[in-house]
Amino acid sequence: MTQPPYGQPSYGQPDPPYGQPEPPYGQPQPPYGQQPPYGQQPPYGQPQYGQPQPPFGSDGYPPMMPPGTPVKQGNGFAVAGIVLAVLVWPLGLIFSIIGLVKSKARYGAGKALSIVGIVVSLVVGAAVIGLVVVAANSTAADPACISAESDFSSMLSTFNADDNAMSRDASNTTAERADIRHFITNTQTLHSELSTAQAEAQHQSVAAKIGTMNSDLAAVTSGLQAVLRGNTSQISQLDTAASKLQGDGTAVDSLCSSL
Repeated sequence: MTQPPYGQPSYGQPDPPYGQPEPPYGQPQPPYGQQPPYGQQPPYGQPQYGQPQPPFGSDGYPPMMPPGTPVKQGNGFAVAGIVLAVLVWPLGLIFSIIGLVKSKARYGAGKALSIVGIVVSLVVGAAVIGLVVVAANSTAADPACISAESDFSSMLSTFNADDNAMSRDASNTTAERADIRHFITNTQTLHSELSTAQAEAQHQSVAAKIGTMNSDLAAVTSGLQAVLRGNTSQISQLDTAASKLQGDGTAVDSLCSSL
C-alpha cells in the first residue's frame, strides 16, 4: 500500500487542529478537542478549541447594557420649579407641575424635586397672600393715613421756611407780622387738608387721631391770629396747643405705620 506524502495525514485520520503544528511523520494525531502538548498553547486571550467560552464581561471590560434598558434623562422643569418656588412662587408652582408631568415620561427623573417645588410654592404663596390680606386691613393702608402723611411731607419744607423767616425778622416788627400772616395761611391750608383726610378714614382710630391733631392745629392758628391782632390773652393756650402738636404727629405716625 502506498504511503501518503510526508506531512499528509493517513487516510481516515482527522486533520490536525487549525494553527497547531503537524505531528512528526508516522506519529498518531491527538484526539479531537484534547489539550495540545505544552508549548503548543493557543495565543493568550483566545479560548482553546472545544473549551467553553468565558462568561460575559469576564475579559476585564464592562458589560454592555442589554438592549431596551431605559436611560434616565434630566428634568429641567423640576429644577427650575424648586428655584422659582421661593423667588416667584406662581411660576414655581407652574414649572413644578410641568416637571411632575414630564417625570412620568422620563422614568421618574425629577419627580421628587417637582413634589418639593409644589409644596414650597404653596407655602410661600399662602404666606404672601396672608401678608397682603393683613396689610390691606391694617391702618397703614388706610386712605386717611396715606393722605395725611402726604400732606405733612409737602408742608414740612414750607413750615421750616416760615420758622426761619420769623427768627430772622424778630427785630423787625413789620416783617415779623408779615411772616406770621404767611405762617397762618399755611396752617389753615394744612387744617383743610387734614379735614379731608379725616373724612376718608376707614378706621375709627385713625379718624380720631387725625381729628385730635387737627383740633390742636386749629387752636394754634386761632392763637396766632389773636396775637397778630394784639390780643395776648391766648398766648398760653397757643403754647399748650403747639406743644401738643408734636405728640399728635407722633401718635398719627405710629398708628399709620403699624400693620
